[in-house]
Amino acid sequence: MPAPKWGVVGTMDEPPELVAAYAAHHLWAGASAVHIYLDRDNPRTRALLAPLAAVHVTVADEAYWRSELDIKVPKTHQRRQTLNATMAYRRTDVDYLVHLDADEFIHQVEPLEQELMRLQRMRPGDYLSIPNLERVWLEGEPQDAMFSGNFRASTKRLEADFSRLVLDGEGLTRFGLTGHSEGKACTPTGYDYVLGIHRPHHDTERPWTFPGVKRSRSSVVLHFDGMTRLHWVYKRLRKALFRSIQVGQPITEQMQAQIDAIDAAGGDMEAANALHDRIKVLGVMAEALRAEDLLLEVPFDVTRGLSALLPHETFDLSAAGFDRWLREEKAEFFDALA
Repeated sequence: MPAPKWGVVGTMDEPPELVAAYAAHHLWAGASAVHIYLDRDNPRTRALLAPLAAVHVTVADEAYWRSELDIKVPKTHQRRQTLNATMAYRRTDVDYLVHLDADEFIHQVEPLEQELMRLQRMRPGDYLSIPNLERVWLEGEPQDAMFSGNFRASTKRLEADFSRLVLDGEGLTRFGLTGHSEGKACTPTGYDYVLGIHRPHHDTERPWTFPGVKRSRSSVVLHFDGMTRLHWVYKRLRKALFRSIQVGQPITEQMQAQIDAIDAAGGDMEAANALHDRIKVLGVMAEALRAEDLLLEVPFDVTRGLSALLPHETFDLSAAGFDRWLREEKAEFFDALA
């Protein structure tokens, strides 16, 4: 039996450099297909990805939603993500598909297809749950690049008292992470599944039912949870704004607590930056986390995929470059904040 083919899918509105890095890394790492849905058209993004035949780019504009599903553009990002991922799932020619955000990258210790081959043989309808690590900074470490190598592991499923190492008691983290701790699903194609944010479910009315699952031992998802400090802050403040003007915006408990903490400290950029540094930059806690195997240095180098697949392009992967794009493209938001 040949090794199963796998691919990734994501809906994004990010700098071309990040989208190209996402696509090139996963192809270089063994993906057979990358499905990218752009919330807004970006000619440079499309031009960068055009040489990569395995990358399928769809501009998910108003015309797209009308032609594909005969609906208006869904208001929430999560709804757009789920619908796009499920459409890709039903059309792709790979055997397994992983639904990832633009700031999530699969890192393998053992080739993912080997684990998928065993899963396909033993439990063909089950999905593979890939656990996630979350990028953190060490005290004094320059935050001048989009990518770096220190990651924090979740305390989920661990049998010990980690209260001294997390901010869960204040609600600012959950299992020690500021983002999610659910991991991401590598889902077998050819079934009646809908791809959710973290796992698939059968295409039925609520209450949903879920296929079987196996936890991955070969791979992790590296979740950067904000490519820069400004990006992390922007995501929190944007969520706060959306929740104030749109009913039903989903939010995790820890993100709500983070927003509340920012508001309590003044609600401005200074307060948001201070919170980021408090919970994302590790000081004396770093050694204790290492001792518990909760702080890991991962040999992740996104430039390998870019150099191999797009050798004639030059990419600015600096934090300053990302922040410049963010401020320009989201100028209305930042102007209102000021």
